[in-house]
Amino acid sequence: MGELPSYTSLVGVAPATLFGLLESGADKALNASYEFAWQKDHALLGVIDRALAAAATGSRAADASRPRWLQGLVTRELSAASTSSWSSERFLRVRLLERLGLVQLDVDESYVLAMVSAVGPDKSDKLRADPDLVERALWRVFEVEGGGEVSLTNVDRFGADDWRKTFLELTSDRTLDRTRVITACLHALGRDFAAYRASWYSATYLALEPTAEETAGLQTDLRRLLSSAVPATVAFAVKQLARVQKTGLLDVEATLEALPPATVVKAKGTAIAALTLARAGRADFRGLVGIVARAALGHPHPDVQRAAAKLLADLGEADGVLAAAEDLTPSVRQELGLQAEARQENEVPHDQSLAPVPVPVSTRDLAERAAALLEDASDAGELEAVLACLATGGAEVLEPLRKRAKAVVARGPQTDLGDSWLPGQVARLVLSVLGDTAPPAVPDHPAQRFVARRLSEIYTSGAPLLATPDLPGGWVDPMAFVERLVQNPSPRHHDLIAALLRLHPDGRDDAARTACSLPAAARFALDGVEPTRRLLRSGREGPAAWWIAAERSWTPYTTAAPQLSGDVKTHTWQENGRDRRSWYAKFTVTTANTDRPTGDQPTELKTQTSDRWGDGSASRFLGDWIPTLAAIWPRDAEHFLSLTCLPVLESPNWAESTHDVPRTLDALARHPGRMGTLAAATLAAGISATQRDHRLHAVDAFIDLVVSGRIPVHEVASVMARYAGVWPANRWVESLASVAQVPGGAAVTVDLLTCLLPQLSAEHRGLKKLLDLLRDELIRLDRRATDPALAQWLGGFAGSSAAARTARLLLG
Repeated sequence: MGELPSYTSLVGVAPATLFGLLESGADKALNASYEFAWQKDHALLGVIDRALAAAATGSRAADASRPRWLQGLVTRELSAASTSSWSSERFLRVRLLERLGLVQLDVDESYVLAMVSAVGPDKSDKLRADPDLVERALWRVFEVEGGGEVSLTNVDRFGADDWRKTFLELTSDRTLDRTRVITACLHALGRDFAAYRASWYSATYLALEPTAEETAGLQTDLRRLLSSAVPATVAFAVKQLARVQKTGLLDVEATLEALPPATVVKAKGTAIAALTLARAGRADFRGLVGIVARAALGHPHPDVQRAAAKLLADLGEADGVLAAAEDLTPSVRQELGLQAEARQENEVPHDQSLAPVPVPVSTRDLAERAAALLEDASDAGELEAVLACLATGGAEVLEPLRKRAKAVVARGPQTDLGDSWLPGQVARLVLSVLGDTAPPAVPDHPAQRFVARRLSEIYTSGAPLLATPDLPGGWVDPMAFVERLVQNPSPRHHDLIAALLRLHPDGRDDAARTACSLPAAARFALDGVEPTRRLLRSGREGPAAWWIAAERSWTPYTTAAPQLSGDVKTHTWQENGRDRRSWYAKFTVTTANTDRPTGDQPTELKTQTSDRWGDGSASRFLGDWIPTLAAIWPRDAEHFLSLTCLPVLESPNWAESTHDVPRTLDALARHPGRMGTLAAATLAAGISATQRDHRLHAVDAFIDLVVSGRIPVHEVASVMARYAGVWPANRWVESLASVAQVPGGAAVTVDLLTCLLPQLSAEHRGLKKLLDLLRDELIRLDRRATDPALAQWLGGFAGSSAAARTARLLLG
């Protein structure tokens, strides 16, 4: 964008004259051909700039009315500027058009965010020159959060705090009312803004350096922040109220009434600071102080519980501690002389929760359940149930889905996965059933192509499907397999392969004794006996893919298992003129089987090395495909993990949300097959993930797989120790504390920490929290730290650090 003429140079030009200049210069731009819509907009913006420049130099044209294209173009400009932090000064053009009366705009969120993003440098001078913009829009930055690239926090983060400096300048010269800005910062903190974006307002408040008297006058607003959902905001409010308390200006009674929520904020420092503030009311408001202290007893951190118990003891309310004894950590109960009954961990063994048997679909509900799959195909069992119904008829009931299926196919290229997304495959099946055709969409991986081909062959026979699971975990009962195969002497090719891979290991001998005239590969899958008759050069009767599936039905991967490797990497960058550095773990999955796996051999892995950002198919977004890929081969979880584990393995590195992470963890939790290297590493990374909701999914998987004994504790501990330098221990503590609450979980938590801790250095960050967790669970189980390796490691601590003190307590 070139330099725009000033508003003062255009202020006397009538809108009709400006419209005439726009109309006279727009014909060429409007009638040209463009490959992309943005190119036309760019050409029209050039028309606007030239017309404004011409008007500023005295050029005139015949008066005209507002061009039809102008309002829409300006709206699109605002929308673009409101979402991109690289918008330069494009808001200035929009604002100039608005001031000249050429467009009418509402000061909505897009308008405010476009201003935040695209006013450009020298913001103070521009705002002083446009007081109407200040009153109409600038104050709204305290009401509009923003998101993505554009927010005050993000723009200032990469713009040397330009907006904060602007507010400081405008308050110092009294362009803006200082008290109003300070108050607006507190009001913004009281909104439901995300913690990252809320931080700008607390930092700006502090940069304005309110006096103690000013802060005292804002007590009501500060007290409202004590119940904020953002922990940093609560900490800020407690600190400011403590500042007021030191001046003797604090309204103690009102503060005590508002203080309890601050005592259960996750950060122990905030909770303890709130208890310290509450002590100011011991003389005059003992009852209210007691309420605050009792609330703090519910905090999960033992230091907060200790501080709350001491405050209650000082108040003479020891009974309050006794009443909350069951909520206290075992170590605090022990220190206070309160005994709790030890947990008997071996009474209720935990079993893995397998995927349930899908509910059969009838022709009455076929259309409804198929329609649901067009929007969300992530339930592998539901997909199987719908396929089973379609295989035996009912096509006519799908007629109402024709239009929706076409829309799903058309939407495919705009999805994260692309045209081969699983709902698109279901939509193609629906259209095929109805006699329509749709352009094919071939997925990347052989396992996905296998599923797509199995869907496409549904209507090649009217016989029931062989591979519909009828046992939990996605297995097919051998006896049911034989009965289905008897009804289907010419089985569908991919369906037979799917059934062989899902054949349950139990009951095969009985099924083999009842079987007659089955395909040789099917008989081999039942009795494991190689047939004596050998035909042609292959030596086996039937397609090779049948035999590979039959062999896979007996044993999981051995030499063909995917391999995992990981390294700790360093990332360096500059921010605000300073060198910054972080460390992260980068993983690769290597598979070595065949260069050209065919679409009817889904367990054969393509030879490749895949990483999260590389070219391998294991790095790509899979979405709804994940549960279906996990259901292909119940014998071995490593197969589907070779395609899906990388986002989970790298989830401790990044704050960005990856939808594949919970899907992969949930599918792993319910998988009945072998758990190998990838499974243990995926689980260890999951409980270390950056996002708490991802860790919750990992905790559920941990309970199903480690507490149940499906994955050995020492394998998970070894992975955690290997990447302890980049996977924060505080996340482990939170995850393992949740594990410890379930039957059998405390014992497994102790076993894992017993194995993990000796592999960590005595200076490991977060070690004290891990030791506290171990101590609490040992007390709860009435056990001692008797493992020789752990005892030797604990004995190596010296000094008076918190970790050393806990180590000595563990040794008794």
